[in-house]
Amino acid sequence: MLGFSHLAYGKEAQQATLITHGEAAPGYAIPSSLSEDERYWFVKFQEGNLLVDGWQDITKAILDKTPADQVEKQKQLLAELGNTIGLEWCKDNETRAIDTSMLKNWATQLKKTAKNKPEELEIVLVTISNEVASLAID
Repeated sequence: MLGFSHLAYGKEAQQATLITHGEAAPGYAIPSSLSEDERYWFVKFQEGNLLVDGWQDITKAILDKTPADQVEKQKQLLAELGNTIGLEWCKDNETRAIDTSMLKNWATQLKKTAKNKPEELEIVLVTISNEVASLAID
């Protein structure tokens, strides 16, 4: 079962954490300030669909390949990054700073690194996080 809680948009939204219930799949927080349409797209980003993996699926796949001593740190990095990207992705197409090609590129980088060089996952996560931050998302 996914766990949900509400966070405020802005600085508090960056305090994202994965919410887990026992062995259940990781969850995510949906900011209460989002409009109905933004909530829809935020959830789509997190959960994906039949054709595209969502952030939660990507997170699980990465954590499954993460060296044990790095799991907790990477879980937090992934939660924060997923929240930041999700908050931008849910905006109207004309105003958002993140597009589909960026999402595909980041997912490919993460999956490839998890498969071939899991010890370098933290470097890739920080690189993507810096790239997202450079987009001057507010």
